[in-house]
Amino acid sequence: MDPAHIQPFVDATVKVISTMAFTTPKLRNIGPWDKTLAAGQVVSIIGLSNENDNLQGFMTLGFTEPCICRIVSNMLGEEFPHICDEIREAVGELANMISGQARKRLSAQGIKLQAALPSIISGNDLIVDGSEKTPRIMITFDTEGGPFEIGLCINGLP
Repeated sequence: MDPAHIQPFVDATVKVISTMAFTTPKLRNIGPWDKTLAAGQVVSIIGLSNENDNLQGFMTLGFTEPCICRIVSNMLGEEFPHICDEIREAVGELANMISGQARKRLSAQGIKLQAALPSIISGNDLIVDGSEKTPRIMITFDTEGGPFEIGLCINGLP
């Protein structure tokens, strides 16, 4: 995947998490998505496509429990020690915001993507498999509360 198509997701992630949760995520790695086990216990998945469906795929946003609990506690100003409905809803909203900002930047490059409503899954040992879509990229970040990751699987990108 062209770095110019990845950078909007990196920039959007840093901006959204910094603005909403008052903590700046640090980019750890951008590399191939070579695993199926999600990094965390709560994951949002957003389908992505363009108008004529020649670009199709999805973005994932996955958090470890300590990481997302810290982020949502910062966002809402109250303590969340464990994953709950508020945490799951916040992950979906964060994924929406990150996807929206990244899609806006991609649109400026001539790549117009639409997004589906996010789906949220939570639990231990979650399997998120992007093997049917290529290329598959995993972007890993670190925060004070722990790691999280953005997965990208979009067929048909130039």
